[in-house]
Amino acid sequence: MFKFLKKLKNFVPFFKREEKVDLYSRALKKIDFEKLQQLVNYRIIDKSFFITALTHRSFLKIRKGSQAVIPASNERLEFLGDAVLDLVVAEFLFKNFPSNEEGDLTKFRSILVNKKFLAERAKNIHLQDFLLASATALRAIEEGYDSMLADAYEAFIGAIFLDSGYEAAKRFINQEIFSKLDIKWLNQFDENYKSKFLEYAQAHTDYIPEYLVVKEEGPEHHKLFTVEVRLAQHCLGIGKGKSKKQAEQEAAKNALQNIDVVEKLGLKKKQKL
Repeated sequence: MFKFLKKLKNFVPFFKREEKVDLYSRALKKIDFEKLQQLVNYRIIDKSFFITALTHRSFLKIRKGSQAVIPASNERLEFLGDAVLDLVVAEFLFKNFPSNEEGDLTKFRSILVNKKFLAERAKNIHLQDFLLASATALRAIEEGYDSMLADAYEAFIGAIFLDSGYEAAKRFINQEIFSKLDIKWLNQFDENYKSKFLEYAQAHTDYIPEYLVVKEEGPEHHKLFTVEVRLAQHCLGIGKGKSKKQAEQEAAKNALQNIDVVEKLGLKKKQKL
């Protein structure tokens, strides 16, 4: 009896291993590469890159005891894809917003690469339908957990980069983000306080804002400017910045917070009788 149980014990790991291999094989069938290629308008060369891109770390729990070739999770590819995305977005913003300063471009880029926005882009190509993840992780996506889906999207960009190079990744991003992006939507995040203050002044007064540099500090390569914005020689706001434009924007922002002063100074337009 003891010998029989000992022999039976030797077979148990084998059965467990086969069960796990089958589980992995069934999971891989979830990736319909033909359908995926149609959705993203990209012809895949090496499927292994995309299997990795679509593998969440929660799926790797089946690795122990399995004889199947288990890919790594998509975390390293996410790191690569994030860098590629940053570069492509930076190039797009540099070319399409020539009058905006570095601070504005940085703000716009943060909008275009944040997790919520990328998760929406991932849903647009139904990336969640191809993910290899545990049932718990997939349920979290359904419940609105954006981070996992956004990470997979960045990893997917990394996979395209490895599969076909930078230009292919750039085409994918242009196709999936920029060609569907309303520039006006992005412009609403442009806090151009000078423009807003000018609009207010033209609508409510007979004066045009004037900006005057009242102080310059520091060496030539690291200056700090102080600017006043005036209406009819009255200072309504003061701003500081590393450039004159930045200081002017800050001054206009402060002026907009002091709108009540305009009426107290008698600068508002007289109502026509």
